[in-house]
Amino acid sequence: MSTHIVFATLVTGALLSSCSSPSDVGPGQCHPCTVSKEVGPLLKEAQTLIAAKDFKAAQAKLDEAEAVKSDAVDDQTVINQFRRAIELCENDNKCPTQP
Repeated sequence: MSTHIVFATLVTGALLSSCSSPSDVGPGQCHPCTVSKEVGPLLKEAQTLIAAKDFKAAQAKLDEAEAVKSDAVDDQTVINQFRRAIELCENDNKCPTQP
């Protein structure tokens, strides 16, 4: 699988794929990730910065998100997925212009 596809999958998956398994979701089913209202806007900014290939600033936004994350939602999972996406882009200049 190319890095381009992996990156797009990770970032899209960060917001749309399954993060945990609530009791009302059966095997093979997905549910959207839920991030806290404090983390959501920071992730959106990080996404824009990744698209602009400003990885240092995107990392800083993720650090801010880490500082205000909630333990009760999928904040940490999504933050980690964004960090991995940045790592892939930095290591293989094939990231797309839109995550």
